[in-house]
Amino acid sequence: MAIEVVFEKRINNGAVYREVDVNQRRQIYLLTGLAVLFGVGVLLYGWQQFQWIRVGYDIEQFQKQKEELLNYQKNLVVERETLTQFERIVSIAQQKLGMVVAAPGQIVALTPADLPPGETSAEKAAAPLTAQEVK
Repeated sequence: MAIEVVFEKRINNGAVYREVDVNQRRQIYLLTGLAVLFGVGVLLYGWQQFQWIRVGYDIEQFQKQKEELLNYQKNLVVERETLTQFERIVSIAQQKLGMVVAAPGQIVALTPADLPPGETSAEKAAAPLTAQEVK
């Protein structure tokens, strides 16, 4: 049987002063700086990818909106052409409004009053109009 002897010695290291290892501190700062730089790079790359995807969705949405507006424009052009057909306007004027073609002697043309020679166009525009019967 073996006998084991243990000596207990209490040592207080509270008063021990450790010197700063400048080389180790420089390495820790360098490693921390590189980790922060790497983290910022990853965040910027992720932000860039997020923006790229978001812009792609925006472009797709604007293309759909453009197609809808072009279809709406085509519908408006067709509606305008339908509403401005001469035959349609004449039939509405005659049937709903009771309009008829003017008889001879009903048309009156308005012309500028007789002006003395040498008047300017602004004076002509301000001149009163007189009615003359068109035959």
